[in-house]
Amino acid sequence: MKRFSARDWWFILLLGAIYMANFIDRMIISVVGEPIRREFGLSDLQLGVMGGVAFSLFYGSIGIPIARLAERVNRIGIVAVATALWSAMTILSGAAISYPQLLLARMGVGIGEAGYTPPVVSMIADRFDANARATVFSLIAVGVSVGGAVGAVGGGWVAQNHGWRAAFLVMGGPGLVLAALLWLTIREPLRRNAGDTAPPLGQVLRLVGRSRSFVSFTVGSGMVALVGFGLNLFLIPLLIRRFHFDLKSAALTFALTFSMATALGGVVGGMLADRFVTDHHRRYGLLPMGGAGLAMPLYMAAIYQDDWRILAGLLFAATFSLYAFLPTIMTVTQRLVEPRMRATASAIHAFGQTVFGLGLGSAFLGAMSDWLARRIYGAGYAQACLAAKGKVPSASCGVASGTGLQQALLLLGLFLLAAIACYWIAARSIAGEIAAIEGPGDAPR
Repeated sequence: MKRFSARDWWFILLLGAIYMANFIDRMIISVVGEPIRREFGLSDLQLGVMGGVAFSLFYGSIGIPIARLAERVNRIGIVAVATALWSAMTILSGAAISYPQLLLARMGVGIGEAGYTPPVVSMIADRFDANARATVFSLIAVGVSVGGAVGAVGGGWVAQNHGWRAAFLVMGGPGLVLAALLWLTIREPLRRNAGDTAPPLGQVLRLVGRSRSFVSFTVGSGMVALVGFGLNLFLIPLLIRRFHFDLKSAALTFALTFSMATALGGVVGGMLADRFVTDHHRRYGLLPMGGAGLAMPLYMAAIYQDDWRILAGLLFAATFSLYAFLPTIMTVTQRLVEPRMRATASAIHAFGQTVFGLGLGSAFLGAMSDWLARRIYGAGYAQACLAAKGKVPSASCGVASGTGLQQALLLLGLFLLAAIACYWIAARSIAGEIAAIEGPGDAPR
């Protein structure tokens, strides 16, 4: 691993901690989704809209204007304000007394979290050399997995013992402290090509739109996110419905499988990319293609299982493979644009990944789960299983909703075929595009 200074490590650790808070506040809805669904009498589609669409539409659309701002002003300030905003909106989620109020609060979380990734990726590109960026972003991205584990275990314990509203209050608070630490202790990195002016948005859109690699990576990552975010949102409900877990046990299983595998996969993948891809650019596409190709059968086999222990083991392997190279893709897209375009390019990539992955994926999964549950249960599913707010569903309702969700998750896994195809297309064009941006010294390989 490249040797970093003490200041570099503080930069990595603090931004990793903020990313942890980011993901805690983003995924806590996955932990408490089932008790919220029961209290408000929601369908899986409504749960998907609340957990995915409400967040992702604002996250994706606001991200591009914030990225344009990050090309011009202090990026540390943007991240600090954004962190304080999403933390405050998470706390307000705990005060919601109706489904519409909770939707509004989740939209606010999406607006705040949109201010994290584009400025951070831009700062990494300015502060670290190209052959260390995948490792740096992978180390920071460990915060996602740690946040998933902390949010699942801590949020599950708080929700089971004190109610789902208390979970939002407890999990939202630390972000306010981290925002203050960032503002007080981290300096804005010097921009490379600082004398250049940030190009117009239209110029950036034309550049990335003409880049076959950028478009393919973005669509491929969107397909991976569609499967990964769908599983993230509905794994705990699946464990509760099909395997009769209580909330705390389901959250712990989520942390040990999904979150831990994401952390290990991201770090290992980032290090492998920096070690083996630097002079062989086609591997930027081939490695994630191989990861998705391995993850798909493991994922399908896991969801099909009737034994939760086998499900957990297979899901760990599938998630490790699926997420191993997503941080690498985030950093390599920065090499396809000029320095003052990097934050905007990151936001465009995040827009495709989040809106199409988390937004459409969660809505599709929820709608399919509802449709399949109605077919399994028969006439009167909504009246018998969704109208009884706050009550434990009957055994027949539980079987229908659990089996419907299982079958919907199986269908979701087929989208990985599109991810594999996209990464193959990127692998065929990435070397030439990097050489065109960075000069003839990076000959295609």
